[in-house]
Amino acid sequence: MKKIEWSDPKKKNEAYKQLMKMFNTSKCTVSLAMSFKRNSLTAAKMRYVAISELGGKQLVEDKEKVKSIKILDSKGNVVKCIEETVSRL
Repeated sequence: MKKIEWSDPKKKNEAYKQLMKMFNTSKCTVSLAMSFKRNSLTAAKMRYVAISELGGKQLVEDKEKVKSIKILDSKGNVVKCIEETVSRL
């Protein structure tokens, strides 16, 4: 899950206030934009300003996925199943 965070809660509060004033929106709208739950043009602009001008950092949660691979014989019967871990970069 992606989100934009600040290291200090005071800086986050100040950044939210500036974004609310700059884009004439509510705190809820800013919060949804920073957590990537809104993907409008305004939300993208808010995220850009938060990172480039207000000191926000984009965090990405990396999760490993397990992928099942089936090995078939010439008749299409499943001979073996292999589970492979796929890591995201």
